[in-house]
Amino acid sequence: MANLSLDRAKTAVLCMDVQQAPVRRSAMFKERNVGQAAKRVLDGARKAGVLVIHVNIDHQPAFYSPRNNFLQKIRIPLLSAPGVDVAELLEVVDEVKPVEGEPVIRKPRMSPFVGTALDGMLRSRDIDTVVLMGVATEFVVEAAARHAADLDYRVIVLEDCCASFSEEAHRASLHVMDHLATVATSADFLESIG
Repeated sequence: MANLSLDRAKTAVLCMDVQQAPVRRSAMFKERNVGQAAKRVLDGARKAGVLVIHVNIDHQPAFYSPRNNFLQKIRIPLLSAPGVDVAELLEVVDEVKPVEGEPVIRKPRMSPFVGTALDGMLRSRDIDTVVLMGVATEFVVEAAARHAADLDYRVIVLEDCCASFSEEAHRASLHVMDHLATVATSADFLESIG
């Protein structure tokens, strides 16, 4: 177990992109009970008074650039196919739905820090540590970890609260993030705030 030594008042949990579109593409999400682990983290954080912020995909085709491969290869085909119910695909899964009063950030790009007020929100609350979880590990979670590290936040990634579209991508991303974050588990986090 990792000893995280967290200051509850200076820590925020970011629950990112745990929406139907990415979750349905990730067999790992269900197989590894990622939703249940994430729910335990959110419940524990709320009980301990740790800030919980939800970060969700914002589908606004007018802002999509033809130069952005991620948008062109993944997001646009997924959300713009004929007959697709975009609202349904962007619905947050039941286990991690926000509760009243929790901030919800809608992001236009992969990183939750690009085109949003997230950094300002964290700094205004004197947050210095971000705890990351979400789908997909190699997309939103890794993008957030890299960006947060560059902004000098302490970064913790809860590996059992993340899922990818393949085990190989998940493991490779965690290996990379181990160099810019502390990779821990939901149990480590809950023990540190308990």
